[in-house]
Amino acid sequence: MCFLWVVLCSDAAFAAENKLLISRFKNADGDKVVSYVLEQIYKQVGYEIAFVDYPGKKSVEKANAGETDGENMRRAGLERIYPNLIQLSQPHVDINFRIYIKGNNVFLPETDSWKKTKIGIVKGVIVSEEMTKDLNTVAYDSVGELFEELNLGQIDVAIATDLIGGLEVFLHHQGEQIKTHGAILKTISLYHYLHKRHEALVPLLNKEIARLRKHGGLEKLYVEGFQVLRSKTKTSD
Repeated sequence: MCFLWVVLCSDAAFAAENKLLISRFKNADGDKVVSYVLEQIYKQVGYEIAFVDYPGKKSVEKANAGETDGENMRRAGLERIYPNLIQLSQPHVDINFRIYIKGNNVFLPETDSWKKTKIGIVKGVIVSEEMTKDLNTVAYDSVGELFEELNLGQIDVAIATDLIGGLEVFLHHQGEQIKTHGAILKTISLYHYLHKRHEALVPLLNKEIARLRKHGGLEKLYVEGFQVLRSKTKTSD
């Protein structure tokens, strides 16, 4: 009986150790695709993950406090601000920040148009906040709200990524003349962060992401993620 109890306890502990809770910044369609990709990466190293959504910086703050096991995706270098987090060395997301307009609005990023334009961004996206500092910006709680306001003409332009913004337009604003405008503003890689109590997992995840990037597997996972999201969207409609 004692032996059986030890075995059962060990199995329960193993199951708990192999399931992690990951903080996620909101839950836009693009975030769901990235989440799908991260889930598949974890499966390859024998772990399951679930997500909990928070607005803005609260997502990474919860991970740093140890209330979750990690942060879905953020830019490099945040471990200097959040010392309990470990950044993976391999990024699992490469995104471009773009300007989105409705119709034929003329917006020239290299001129004074920045100062004369009402610019919409998503609250808590640090790169967008830095690019539009001291400008006429309106910060929204979600990418869905951002593009809805652009569609209604409440803002002149929106700044979002090609992944998350592009998916929002494709899934919810087809035929409404919302499109990207001009050159890419900025390209950044985003990294997964783990709480330091999971330090042993870091080299395993780095190795798996490096393998996927080398052989084109990461791109295939993003295509799969998009197909899964599109299928779910059609079902809900």
